Amino acid sequence: MTDRLTQLQICLDQMMEQFCATLNYIDKNHDFMPVDESEAKMADKHAVVAPPEEFSNTIDELSTDIILKTRQIMKLIDSLPGVDVSAEEQMHKIDVLQKELVKVEDQKIEAIKEKDKLQKDVSEMIKFFAGGIAESREALVSTATKDSLQIGGNA
Repeated sequence: MTDRLTQLQICLDQMMEQFCATLNYIDKNHDFMPVDESEAKMADKHAVVAPPEEFSNTIDELSTDIILKTRQIMKLIDSLPGVDVSAEEQMHKIDVLQKELVKVEDQKIEAIKEKDKLQKDVSEMIKFFAGGIAESREALVSTATKDSLQIGGNA
């Protein structure tokens, strides 16, 4: 999961994209209305003008999306550390977290030492058993060789 500042940046980027999309929609689909009643209504045969009800519904939907994103951004801002917290409280929290970090780091070092000890013990056991197996095989080969020499010598 990302931190709150990264989430805030992502939300701001999304909001800017929503603004651009809304402006683009308005630019591409608006009707040509005169600014002054004395002017004639403009027309462009290449323009795609959305029907008034569809245009209004889409603008409402786009506006609602922007409002929801704004609320999400405000919630993230309110959750940031330091909001309604004094500098002393923040420093105290930093000290507590730093002490906790040192404690966890000590536990990590102890765990690494324990892991190294266990690896050494396992390696020694493997060497011991491998040596025992090798000695057993040598003894079997030696016995088999003696037996075959005795059998061959008797023949």
